[in-house]
Amino acid sequence: MADEKLIFCGNSEQYLKKELCRDSDETNGAPAFRIPSLVNCSGTLVAAIDKASSGADWGYIEIAVRRSTDDGRTWSPIKSILVPPARETKVGDEYYKSSFYIDPCMTVAKNGDIVMLVTFFPECKGIHNKKLLDHKKAAFAQADGKMCPVLYDKNGRFYTVRENGCLYNDKNEKTDYRLKTDRQAPYYETGDLYRGDEMMGNIYLNGAMGKNEMKTVLAFGAPIKAPKRSYIFMTRSSDAGETWSAPKDITGEVLFQEDGTFLGVAPGNGIALEDGRLVATVYSLKGAAAIYSDDNGETWKRDTSQKYIGTQGEWQCVQAPSGEVIGLSRQNRSGKTPMVISHNRGVTWEKKGRTGILACKCQKSFIRYDDEYVLCSHTARSGRKDGVLSVGRFVVKKGKTTGIKWIRHLPINTGFFAYSSLAVLNDGSVGVLYEDEPSSHIVFKTFSKAELFD
Repeated sequence: MADEKLIFCGNSEQYLKKELCRDSDETNGAPAFRIPSLVNCSGTLVAAIDKASSGADWGYIEIAVRRSTDDGRTWSPIKSILVPPARETKVGDEYYKSSFYIDPCMTVAKNGDIVMLVTFFPECKGIHNKKLLDHKKAAFAQADGKMCPVLYDKNGRFYTVRENGCLYNDKNEKTDYRLKTDRQAPYYETGDLYRGDEMMGNIYLNGAMGKNEMKTVLAFGAPIKAPKRSYIFMTRSSDAGETWSAPKDITGEVLFQEDGTFLGVAPGNGIALEDGRLVATVYSLKGAAAIYSDDNGETWKRDTSQKYIGTQGEWQCVQAPSGEVIGLSRQNRSGKTPMVISHNRGVTWEKKGRTGILACKCQKSFIRYDDEYVLCSHTARSGRKDGVLSVGRFVVKKGKTTGIKWIRHLPINTGFFAYSSLAVLNDGSVGVLYEDEPSSHIVFKTFSKAELFD
């Protein structure tokens, strides 16, 4: 029989039923949680999550992790690894005087590192209030042979961020402004602006400090600011999720003008191809896209000939033994799932119609189990409820993989089900980390090999 365990549990009755809040404690709790990501790194399970002050897609949101060295039977206490700059933290959907992280996606690279991509927003409400975003300000510009972040003062003068965080003005002159680069975990100093030794505020914040209900370290807005839009940050762990590097902004490497003010990470799992290339899934409001890295996630590329893959929203992909990369996308309405295939290691993609995964409009997790089988966790067709774990086989014709044949559909739960993330465990069983409430209740459940394949 499948085993399950509560991994993250909210403690605010604004977002979770009172009787469920009773299970929240210092090892698993915060006001709210959403958006799981799960990987197995050299035998250690790492579960990442949005740890938030509200159930909204904005406000004060950290990225936190828990780890397990025994296939999910026991877990380490919750640990925040990325803390956003904030000038006020209050529990409630109406508050947004903070920058925020959202939507973690982890991949285990061939060198053993866990590479996490995550979406980041300066103080705003993300894509839920587009009027707050800076649609007319370029966020990056060419300088010193690469794309550099662009910042602006209140008069519209711009500055580019160069090596060691130094700011250059619009005349290409080095100024005495600099961004703090010697940041310590959990990196709440990201975006702190200095003039000489004087702290001038944070480039991602707007004004003065206020209340601090989340007990973080508060900052205030700097006179020079980053454009309000989405950014993609990368952090890595070289010790199976115990410690994490300072977040690195990779947006300028993969952003196209057509993306507008939003290019975000598709949460859940990325993949490492057989040759070591990492492929991560992203999306804008124009369509879904793929980015890839050939140096274990340090730098990233995106094909310029095909800016979008032909589907919409969040998606996941796997590599078949024959080399093709197959992607499953989020559909626009309930029904069969859109599928795409890449024949050149994730660079360009072709649409392959729809596969037999029936689900509603929601994220799904998609992983390769072995050379024969793939797994997909997803909602029921009729709505965000009744989670399903579908088992499929690669379809191979003339030596090339052309799709997936789905052979079994196992119930994960009854009742609410939304975002999820899958990982193969050390004993060959499979773990699924999933949302079984609209907010703040994240469960880990295992399925044995016999349940999956017998």
